[in-house]
Amino acid sequence: MNIQNDQNDTVSADVTQTETISRQSEDTGIICPKCGKENLSDSEFCRFCGSSMKAVAQQTAPQTNGTDVICPNCGKQVSSLSRFCKFCGGPISVNTAAAFNPSNAYPNQQSTMNAYQYQQNNAVSAGGYGQYQPQQFPAYNNQPNYMAANPFLSSAPPLLDPRYDQFKTSMLQPGQREIVRCMQVSKTYGTNNALNSVDLVIGNGRVIGLLGPNGSGKTTLIKLLCGLLTPTTGSITINGCPIGAATKAMVSYLPDRTYIPDWMKISNILDYFTDFYADFRRPIAEQMLNNLHIDPNAVMKTLSKGTQEKVQLVLVMSRNASLYLLDEPIAGVDPVARDYILDTIIRTHNPDSSVVISTHLITDIEPVLNEVIMIKYGTLALHGDADQLRNTFGKSLNDIFKEVFAGC
Repeated sequence: MNIQNDQNDTVSADVTQTETISRQSEDTGIICPKCGKENLSDSEFCRFCGSSMKAVAQQTAPQTNGTDVICPNCGKQVSSLSRFCKFCGGPISVNTAAAFNPSNAYPNQQSTMNAYQYQQNNAVSAGGYGQYQPQQFPAYNNQPNYMAANPFLSSAPPLLDPRYDQFKTSMLQPGQREIVRCMQVSKTYGTNNALNSVDLVIGNGRVIGLLGPNGSGKTTLIKLLCGLLTPTTGSITINGCPIGAATKAMVSYLPDRTYIPDWMKISNILDYFTDFYADFRRPIAEQMLNNLHIDPNAVMKTLSKGTQEKVQLVLVMSRNASLYLLDEPIAGVDPVARDYILDTIIRTHNPDSSVVISTHLITDIEPVLNEVIMIKYGTLALHGDADQLRNTFGKSLNDIFKEVFAGC
């Protein structure tokens, strides 16, 4: 019995000693500057990489209370119990590390300023808002800080600059000829309204960005213009003709997925397009394939996804159509090829036609856009000339997009 009690006491002592060592490792552990892993404070060498810990023990500061501090090297927030910064590995000194204060660390963030101060600060640092004077729209400038909270959970939409109202009506630019007209077009899938009473007019000679968040109705609108879908209500005309066989000959459509059979050779696809489309310009297609270093004898299934998308874009842009509808044309293309593809879109399309590009890569396509259409929850949120929008608000199209769709 005494032997068993002695064994139990020994086990309890071992457990107590193990817990003590564990607590010491948590409270006084030091970080190896080479591998970044924690060791006991009395370790001479790192138990993970074998590096010497003597220099670390000399440089580290004594522990402080549990207040978060700022690393003097990288400026990021770390625990005061840490002897080394977990981001840059630099030593945390009691003398140089100050208690974390968000307003001191980030003096220009929205949460430490009211809306008017934040906009005034940005107007100075970013060169202003063009002709925009904050005091002209007090309701807009003094609204609650919507984005500083959680824009994806808040139920109250932000107030937009009142000047956006002039861009909510779709109209032709001076000297344009009408290509597309949508009148009170709606499309319903069961109880879901993909498009809701859209009035839209598109003129000729423009490169138009069709922008909006996921589920806003961009692809639905494109398919309606192609004749792949029928509107629930409303009417659509292209060059004055209702959607039908005649309009399909006027539209060149690039879907957002691969539609060419993977067993076909590119040369066979060129033969097919030549026979099927009277306006297909084969020499232009062959020249573009050569510029992209794509072998016409290659089989589609042997090509990468990005190369397949390039082939489809070449086929679509080689037609002499009145309206080009491109659904995510550069989503799977590498950044190096994007410039060539966008340049190809500009150079090869019929100058009297218009190109509609649906994409989320606004920054990449902004330099080629003449016009912008923004769709929000199936309704037309904004339609205007790209240069006029930039001059009016003093912002890029990407920043305008973020403001219009804040909280979506």
